[in-house]
Formats: sequence, structure tokens, C-alpha cells
Amino acid sequence: MNTSSDPRAQALRTAPIPQRTAPTVRADAPRATALLWQALMLGVSGDALLRTGIQGPALTAWVAILALAILSLTWQAGRRVPAEAGAWMAAALLFSALTIWRDAEILRGLDAVAAIGALGLAAVALRDERLALWAPRLRDTLWAGAAIVGSTMRGIVPLALRELFTTERGSARSHALRSAFRASLIVASLLIVFGSLLRSADPIFASLVALPDLDFGVVASHLVVAGVFAWIAGGWAYGALVADPAAHRAPDRLPFALGMLDVTTALGTLTALFATFMVAQLGWLFGGERFLRESTGLTAAEYARQGFFQMVAVVALVVPLLLATRAMLRPDASVKRRHTVLSLPIVGLLGAIIVSAALRMRLYVHYYGLTTDRVSTLVFMGWLTFVLVLFAVTVLRDRGRPFVAGSVISGLLTLVGLHVVVPDVVVARVNIERATRAPASRDQALDIRNLTWLSGEAAELAVAATLAPRSTAAGDTVRAEVDAERCAAALTLLSRWGPASRTANERADDGAWRTWNAGESHALRVVSDNAAALRRVQHETCGAAAGAPRSETGSQPQPASATAD
Repeated sequence: MNTSSDPRAQALRTAPIPQRTAPTVRADAPRATALLWQALMLGVSGDALLRTGIQGPALTAWVAILALAILSLTWQAGRRVPAEAGAWMAAALLFSALTIWRDAEILRGLDAVAAIGALGLAAVALRDERLALWAPRLRDTLWAGAAIVGSTMRGIVPLALRELFTTERGSARSHALRSAFRASLIVASLLIVFGSLLRSADPIFASLVALPDLDFGVVASHLVVAGVFAWIAGGWAYGALVADPAAHRAPDRLPFALGMLDVTTALGTLTALFATFMVAQLGWLFGGERFLRESTGLTAAEYARQGFFQMVAVVALVVPLLLATRAMLRPDASVKRRHTVLSLPIVGLLGAIIVSAALRMRLYVHYYGLTTDRVSTLVFMGWLTFVLVLFAVTVLRDRGRPFVAGSVISGLLTLVGLHVVVPDVVVARVNIERATRAPASRDQALDIRNLTWLSGEAAELAVAATLAPRSTAAGDTVRAEVDAERCAAALTLLSRWGPASRTANERADDGAWRTWNAGESHALRVVSDNAAALRRVQHETCGAAAGAPRSETGSQPQPASATAD
């Protein structure tokens, strides 16, 4: 994005950049000892809260502790917290809390990614609010983000070692405290290592010397987990509050620039390629299955099984490509105009590709049903459509600053919307309705086993489908197939969510609150209420072919293979 007319961009370019070979400490940084104590606290709390899983109430509590720690360090340094940094820390807290709500793995994974991204943007805003989401150039935010990532990877250990073994810094009291801590650490290490070996070597010595009865494996695991969280949190805070932002400034110009010929050949090639592809799509859109058989030898069902995800990848790759080429343009108004003129038809053709992909997905669902991955991909394509429109009305009109912010905020709002809609529930309802419309067709019959492997929010629909009476009009072969599916479904539901399942046993543990989830709790309650009926279905349908009914705590049935992609 070219934003040379932006006064903030001009200020960033004209700001003096000191010549340094390594990051230095900013003048208004918090004290190193305070940062180390906060990192230690975050490490200990991370070990206490997140050992069993990085999700649920424990994750929310740890993110809250992290936010309070960074606020304390900022205020201690006499600095104000930028409004954008506070907003991103609140967003991180929100998305960490969303892991408590839904049981779907894809949503919880996206929640964790969103929370990490929000913390990264908060660190960028704390580092230099001019480089945050509303920075004049995208590269400014990217460079600052890369600096935060680098600081997080380096961790807090270099600062800790420097503080621990520096003898010329601080007052006499702090020097005495550091010396006493070092001496205590050395003595304790020697006593534990060599004392334990000598105690095991001689019983008389063991009767004279008593050491703490410790399980060194457990102690080591706690130290490792606490150390990892202290490393990450301390490095993140160091990059946000201590490292000098002037040491990692984005270059004013990229190493190479695109001229008129480069832009024309690159974007012209994409336009011709996408236009040819869309012309090829017109055949099946208007010619139907007859055209497909004559031109490809495929049925409509076979044709629908391929190409959707590749079209999504094309759209997802072209958007950053257009952004990158815009940023690499030579400072020439005619080159910029050429880029705009050639980008607009590409944006239009990408929209047509999105429509074609959606129609192909509709055809696919008609023949094979819906899955969670396909719902998520359709939502992603809808968000990409918004990004394309935003790109056309901002970047291509030299108003690039709102583009990144609009794209990020719309993506986060889309993720929140998925928690309201719940893709797994949509999948269950669509597939049940699809089977209801054509109950006599085996091609569109309901795959009950796949319903039982959806998230906890869909457990109620899966239980209802499993307990539904089979059709008496069906033949023996069809009834046998339905019985086999109901048998597997009942076993799966009881194994995943039954009163004696591993999940139910884990929920009874004292520390289970750390990873509590509302969707999982809903599934446990639904299956527990219908456990007797599910056992009856298991007894009636499994029969001799399945052997004796298995215990709920036995090996879990594996999910049926998903419909082909």
C-alpha cells in the first residue's frame, strides 16, 4: 500500500533511526527486576492453571493475570496504556473466554489463535502505538509484529542472567540480595544432587542426613512448564515494554520495485487465466450433467467432489499477492493507475470464482451431505468476499489504512458469529433434513455414525437420530445396515459422553474446572439422560455380529470415514 501522503507515514520516515547492532532498552522501560518477578509469577500461574490443557476457565484466568501484569509494568514505568492496546487485551480475554462456550475443536482452536493474535497486536500497540493496526503502512505493523515474535522466542532468560550475575548495578541492598540468592541456589543444587547420591550409597550417612522427600520427575515437570510460560510471557513483555522500537523499523522502501511492464505482465496473466477458467465453468453451470458426461466423462456427483478447496486457495492467495504488488510499485502515478485498472477485473473474476465454488459446494451437499470443514470453508469464502470488496474501495483508491483494520476486525467478528451459529449443529440439521427429504434413497441416507462424532452441541440431535425407530417398510438388507449404524452410534455416544465414559470421569476430578466447557457439559447431560435408551438400542441392534455389548469405558469406536472430499 502506498500511503506517501499520510502525515504519520512521513513522520515515521523522517524519524531518526539510531545505528545499532542490537536492540537497546528504551528510556521509559520498567525495571528489569519488576519484569522478572512478573514473568516468574506468570510462569508459576501458568503451571498451576494450564498443565491439563490450554483452554477453558484456566486459560481465561491466565490471560487476565497476564493483562494485569502488563498493566502494572506499564504504569510502574510512568507510561499510559494506549487505548488500542487495552482494546486488544480485552479482545484476548474475550476469545480465551469463548473456549469455555463451545465444544467444537475447530472453534476452540480458532479462539486460541485469535487470543494469541490479539495479545501480539496489544504488544505492538504498547511498543509504539503508531505501528499498531492503524499504522500508515502494513509493513510497519508486520515489522513490529516480527520484533515481538523475535523477543518472545528469545524469552526472558538473557535478561534474567544479566540481572542475576551483574555485580555493579543497583544499590548495596539489591547487590546483597542477589549475592545471597546466588549463594543459596548454588548450595541447594549441590546438596540435592550430591547429597541424594551419597544417601543412597550408605545407610549410616542416610540416617544422619535428611533431605526433602521429593519426586524429582514431578518437580522437573513443574519447573519445565513454569519455565516455558515464564519464558514466553517475559519475552513478550520485554518486546512490548523494554526493547527500543527504533531498533526494528520497517524500511522506507522494499529492496525492489515493480515497473509498468512488471505490473502489466503479472496482473494481465492473472486476468487472462481467471477469465479462461470462468469461461470453462459456464459449461457445467448451464449445460448440466449431460455436458459434464460429454466433456469429462464424470457424473455431476463425481464432478462436485473435486476443485472446491483449490478454488478457495486461489482466492486466499491472490489477495495478499495484490497487496504485495501494490506495496512494491515504483513511485509513479501512471504505474499506480495501471495497477488499479488491472486489479479491478481480477477482483471481479475472483468474486465469480467464489460464486462458482459456492454452487459446486451446493451440488456436493446435495449428493454427499455437509461436513464441518465445508461449512467453515464456506464461511471463510464469505469473509474473503468482504475482504475483496474492502480492498477495492480502500487500497485501490489509495485509502489503504482502513483495509488491514477492517479485514482483521471483520474476521474476528466472523469468528464470534460462528460461536452463535455453531457449524456442527448446522451440519447435523442439514444432513438430517436432507435424509428426511429422500428417506428411500440410500445415496442420501443419514450417516448417524458421523453425527455422533460432532461436537457436544450436536449431541442432542445425534441422540435423537440414534433413538429414532427404523422404517418397517425397508428390506432386510437396508434394515441390517441401519441397525449396524445405530449400534455404532449408540456405542460412540456412550463411549464419548456416557455416565461411565472417560470424559465423565475426568469431569469428576477436583481440577476439572480448569478445562470445563459448556458444550461438553451439555453433551454429558443429554447422553446421561438417555443412557438407558441408548443401551437398549445397543442391545437390540449390535447382536451377535457385534459380539457382546462393550463397556462404556472400553475402547472407543472409531468414527466412520468421512464423506469423500
